[in-house]
Amino acid sequence: MTDTRVLLAVDAGTSSIKTVAFDLSGTELAIATRETTTLRPTPGHVEQDPSAIWDQTVATLREVTAALPDGATPLGVGVTGQGDGLWAITEAGDPVRNAALWSDSRSTEILEEWASDGRLDRIVRQCGSKPYPGMSLPLLAWLAREEPTQYERVDTILSCKDWLTFRLTGERTLDHTEATIPYLNKATERYDRDIFEVVDLPDAKSMLPRLVAPTEVVGAVTATAAAETGLDPGLPVVSGVFDVPASGIGTGAATSDGLSITLGTSLTHQVFVDGPQPDTSGIQMSLGIEGLWTYAISSNAGTPSLEWVAETLIGGEEVAALEMLARTAPVGSDGVVYHPYLSTSGERGPFIDPNARGQFVGLTPNHGTEHLVRAVYEGLSLAIRDCVEHLPADPTTAALAGGGTRSELWCQLIADCLGCTIVVPESSEATAKGAAVLLAMSQGEYPSLSAAIERMVTIDRRYNPRERVADQYDILFDLFSETKQEMNSIWSRRATAFDRLGSESGE
Repeated sequence: MTDTRVLLAVDAGTSSIKTVAFDLSGTELAIATRETTTLRPTPGHVEQDPSAIWDQTVATLREVTAALPDGATPLGVGVTGQGDGLWAITEAGDPVRNAALWSDSRSTEILEEWASDGRLDRIVRQCGSKPYPGMSLPLLAWLAREEPTQYERVDTILSCKDWLTFRLTGERTLDHTEATIPYLNKATERYDRDIFEVVDLPDAKSMLPRLVAPTEVVGAVTATAAAETGLDPGLPVVSGVFDVPASGIGTGAATSDGLSITLGTSLTHQVFVDGPQPDTSGIQMSLGIEGLWTYAISSNAGTPSLEWVAETLIGGEEVAALEMLARTAPVGSDGVVYHPYLSTSGERGPFIDPNARGQFVGLTPNHGTEHLVRAVYEGLSLAIRDCVEHLPADPTTAALAGGGTRSELWCQLIADCLGCTIVVPESSEATAKGAAVLLAMSQGEYPSLSAAIERMVTIDRRYNPRERVADQYDILFDLFSETKQEMNSIWSRRATAFDRLGSESGE
């Protein structure tokens, strides 16, 4: 290659960790991946071992740097990763306990208390959004209540990616996207530590680390981290943003009114807007650069529905083989509707219900496996529309990212269900590319976010809605929404019944 300057991007997702090397045009040069382990010690508790996440990150950094072509010179490391959760560390820098993840629901009762006594409204007025159970403040309140000895050990509240930047540099930081809810004042985009007084944790004010912009160099690779990772000591490390806005940047959607959807372990939907919005139905976060905010709705639904179908209904078939089977069934799956709320933590967007569960509606003996498989693809696509309709957006184009984009059928169904053009970027690693874009900006390679995106993001495929099919999915969406609404009370009664039985089988 003619330009030997390299951007190293770490993407620490929920199910895997990747390090990707890009050149300044956005071309992938090398990639390394390691699967992660998620722990579920009790129902509703979803955790990971921070030390294991660091070890996997080290392995990917070593593999990628070893694969770089001769003469390649890394400019620095940009980091992104799963958002929210509680990755608390001690004064010495050790994890306080396993990290509670964004999909954890143990603090549901605490949020219900805050809602009933008005404290939740106070939080929303400050930061512009309502926290959900997997966010750091309710999880910290749970820790103070249920594990006070561990709470006393907390020195600093971090996120997944900021845990990794800490291990790389020794610096304790948090970027705006991670800090907005509920620690920022939406008007000033700075910390308002009085929020800890609101939730009766005044001693936690000192637990917030330094607030940094996503293009800020937070520090340099230490000698210790260099020995572990194979990186050069002194290499700049950039804060970045967490994986949802990073994906939006990497798909090229990070301009005013740009819509981005990630098809992964969860479904994330976001529109980039100028400043905070008055609507509080979603999660809005300051990007920390150029006055942009991202307004997002994330659903616990996602690719696990397809994995479950492949394993349970098909008997161990590869997920990629499902598409051919689904294509043999008609639009609407001959009357079968699937609600993709398969997570044991319930749903968090566009509605919050820890009791929500998945189901097929409308089964008869005439339905075969192909109908069930197609219904899952359709249910996921209709759930995407449900989220997008709750965003402050009227899209004509949406950019897709994530592993689900490998399915031509799913991409087309999303275009049909949304009634807008779908674009898929050339790179399969949009989230890592978003981190690389911010790293390039930090090094002065591009003067603005739009300039960096124009140079580094290329569109690979487009899917236009099919008019007749889109009309059919309009009808099906109404049915999907109405039956989902009817299920609310049933989900609650189901949870109560199984609580009386002692526990839910298999959960």
